[in-house]
Amino acid sequence: MMMVQAPAEFGVEFVVVNRTGGSGAAALGYAAGKPKDGHTLLLITQTHILTMIRSKTPTQFGDLVAVARATEDPQVLLVRKDSPLRNKEDLLKAGKERALKVGITNIGGTDHVALASFAKTAGIRMPTAVPFRGGADIAINIVGGNIEAGLVNPGETDAQLRAGEVRGLLAMSEKRLPGMPDTPTAREVGIEAVYATSRGFAVLKGTPEDRIAKLEAGLIKSMQGPMFQAFLTNSGQSPDSVAGRAAWQAQLDRTNEEAKQILPELGLI
Repeated sequence: MMMVQAPAEFGVEFVVVNRTGGSGAAALGYAAGKPKDGHTLLLITQTHILTMIRSKTPTQFGDLVAVARATEDPQVLLVRKDSPLRNKEDLLKAGKERALKVGITNIGGTDHVALASFAKTAGIRMPTAVPFRGGADIAINIVGGNIEAGLVNPGETDAQLRAGEVRGLLAMSEKRLPGMPDTPTAREVGIEAVYATSRGFAVLKGTPEDRIAKLEAGLIKSMQGPMFQAFLTNSGQSPDSVAGRAAWQAQLDRTNEEAKQILPELGLI
């Protein structure tokens, strides 16, 4: 979607090079072998950071230079419509009494780290993380009573939300989500927890500063166009998704530090 407008901004064609495998390791290895001239962009998520922490990839976190954030897909704690967990107080009471059974998409992944961080911040017992193939599967198992809650990106559970089979308990976003106006944010109820699946662009350290500045300006302008903004709205992403280098780098730095603390506690390093 970014590339719909970007060629016009940069005056050059963009080519997607898919390097799949190793939770981002293959893509990191590919980028490490390319010249640091601004002509190779990495599209990264928090998963790439977790991969770098957990393994000896050719590219490590200190080699990355943030350019611009593209999407911010907030995570929401969902429960069944008739769940006894009705608010923060119910959640904290239950979470201190026992380990809640919560659905995630990947052990050691972004939502697993977010769930563990949330538990620490909220002062509850570490939940039992139950992995599923995706948010839709998590929602189905919430409805079926196999798990008590799920940490999901709401766009993946749109069908169950529209049917009223599940409801949001807390949104891990800066402010209430347009599609879930009745779901309070964790911050609103006094829990400092903001988590999202974020995607954005980076280059490798050593890329000339003037080229990074040109990439940042062009990418942001491309993503502020109507096509990309419509994509954000239609896919349930945050309207504040697009951000520049400073904000994106600060977010990546926080993710890196948080993951380095949480992954050993989860026994994943």
